[in-house]
Amino acid sequence: MEPRRLEEELTSHPTGSGSSRIRHILARGGIVLGGMILAGLAGGAGVFALSAASPSNPLAHTVAGWEFASAEARENLAAAYDTGGWPGAWWQWLLTSLTTGDLGYSRLLHTAVGEVVLGRGLNTVAATLCAVVITAVIVLIASVLLARFPGLAHHSAASGLIGAWLAVPSFLIALIIVVLFGRQLPNPATSAPITLIPSVAITIALAWSAMLIAAARSAAAEVWSTPWARALIGRGFSSTARVRTVLPSVLSAVRAPAVIYVPVVVLGEAAVEAVLSYPGLGNALVEAAAGADLPLLATVTAIAAAVTTGLVLGVRSFGAGGDDRFLVSGAGAGGLGKGYA
Repeated sequence: MEPRRLEEELTSHPTGSGSSRIRHILARGGIVLGGMILAGLAGGAGVFALSAASPSNPLAHTVAGWEFASAEARENLAAAYDTGGWPGAWWQWLLTSLTTGDLGYSRLLHTAVGEVVLGRGLNTVAATLCAVVITAVIVLIASVLLARFPGLAHHSAASGLIGAWLAVPSFLIALIIVVLFGRQLPNPATSAPITLIPSVAITIALAWSAMLIAAARSAAAEVWSTPWARALIGRGFSSTARVRTVLPSVLSAVRAPAVIYVPVVVLGEAAVEAVLSYPGLGNALVEAAAGADLPLLATVTAIAAAVTTGLVLGVRSFGAGGDDRFLVSGAGAGGLGKGYA
């Protein structure tokens, strides 16, 4: 088989026309959005259900004094609980929140829950999403380099660098950032929440990227060890053909650990940063988990469930489906070997 013909066969796009790809992307985006909505609803409902099932039943004590801004909203919530139990109370709280934007009042933080969400909450989510974008760019660049240069995946220096990167815990990365850029970083107690996003996002991205780059390196080393991949080197194939042939398999290997580390690392780091940047939030969440502040607990749980589900589904849905591509390319190895035998 001629090199140019095989190059076109290996690098042809497998997903069809542009319109079908757009429909495919929209369908997957709908799945992600729907999953986030369902997870958010389930998270809020779970708080109401667990509090009602608790022996002390904190929901019964909270409903009567749920501090909505409107007296009518408080009466409607109590009436919904009396007639429908915790499902009725949850549904009424949801309707009130969606129609008026009033989530209730946090007794522990002495402020409206909506203000907490619109302040530190949304900025923490924004920092998390920014970290995902930064991480995706870093991992994509590393994956392209691994697919472009076959020797990089087997280079001892690259292995040592990734190993040292993995050995550094995320809190130490944050400490290094503070030491190097301490004067430029904002004071969480006095500055606007939006100014905290860059430092939080960079910390999360640096902590997360090494794990995914290590997976990409292992996949690239495995791919470049196969006979069909080695035949691409020095056989008249362009560097673009190498990248487009090997990159899907490398990105496919990154997808599995990404799904695992999304809720563990990204949200974990974001939660730590949020607690550190909002004085009293950590203790408030601990007490809220015991039923002392259901408005705060239900809101935080719903948001965390929605964001976690969205990130996981996003990685699974929009991650590179390199497995099939790898099989297709591997199947062409027979022809490749025959053509150059």
